[in-house]
Amino acid sequence: MSVLAYFKSLYPIDDDLDLFFERIIEIKEFHKGDVIFEPGSYLKYIYFIETGMTRIFYYKNNKDITHYFFGPNTFSTGIESVFYQKPSLFGFQALTSCKISLIPFQAIYELAKTNIVVNQIIQKALLDSLINFSNRFYNTQFQSALERYQLLLAENPELLQNASLGHIASYLGISQQTLSVIRGQVV
Repeated sequence: MSVLAYFKSLYPIDDDLDLFFERIIEIKEFHKGDVIFEPGSYLKYIYFIETGMTRIFYYKNNKDITHYFFGPNTFSTGIESVFYQKPSLFGFQALTSCKISLIPFQAIYELAKTNIVVNQIIQKALLDSLINFSNRFYNTQFQSALERYQLLLAENPELLQNASLGHIASYLGISQQTLSVIRGQVV
């Protein structure tokens, strides 16, 4: 789904706003493995994944850690970077071939000051991110690795075909060996 179609499914987008979005949104295609931005980058865009699978990652002790997976019809960005002009804590990578809409944050931020629909779009993207990360925190704190793995498969069944076991293990906070044992337990 295109980002404009997604917006129109949620909000009343008039012709002027439709034209505004068509003028500012850039659509890019990425190949499997492409790094869209590295940790430490200064970001100008909110990213809407139209097709494909992506991940947000960071480095800790020279290890690549997956923080979150994103599939079609989801938003991603380094919130601290686009809102506060700080370097992003995270990087963003395509796990499959992807089609991604790049939405310049400054343009929609300025329009949101006077346009309630754009303001609601920004709020929805932020609230969706907050809810996703809140759920992730809860699951990490209160579920076993097996339960987290089962939930990940239930929510993202295509993940096993698109993410490496190393990415999945780091997302779950376990070693690849532990993930192999857990996978053997899941029927």
